[in-house]
Amino acid sequence: MGTDFQQRLSRIRTKVEEVVEENVSLKRENMVLLEELDGLKKTIALQKNALAELKEENKLIKLAKEMSMSGSDVHDLKIKINELVRDIDRCIDLLNE
Repeated sequence: MGTDFQQRLSRIRTKVEEVVEENVSLKRENMVLLEELDGLKKTIALQKNALAELKEENKLIKLAKEMSMSGSDVHDLKIKINELVRDIDRCIDLLNE
């Protein structure tokens, strides 16, 4: 009867050790995944910034095309430039947040 109890106790200890080892392994894996997540978040932020810059560049190209195609007067051109400057200021404010 004592040996049966000792065998059970030994199996329980073995299972507990296995669970502890698995827990340690999962914690390590979780840390690796968290680091990967942080890297991906940084990549997304950089890509968002690059996209915003490309959109602004696209607006400027479109404005340049409009200026070269049409003989719009100086007043309309100043209005469009002011709108672009306001858009750029808004983008800068968003990036600073």
